[in-house]
Amino acid sequence: MKPVYPGMTIQVRFTVREKVDQEKRTPEDVAKGIVKFLVDVFDETGETVAIATILTMVRKLDQN
Repeated sequence: MKPVYPGMTIQVRFTVREKVDQEKRTPEDVAKGIVKFLVDVFDETGETVAIATILTMVRKLDQN
């Protein structure tokens, strides 16, 4: 959205937007899900320089 130059300070904010369970395909499969993050990147003036969405597959703590 806006260029960032060497030496500039940026801040990144991750916000969880959605969590989606995935079914086990087999009994031996690991319980997992998809976490959708909104990523906001700000420059030193607080102006937004980038926005992104990241999808991450994660292992669930409860494996039942």
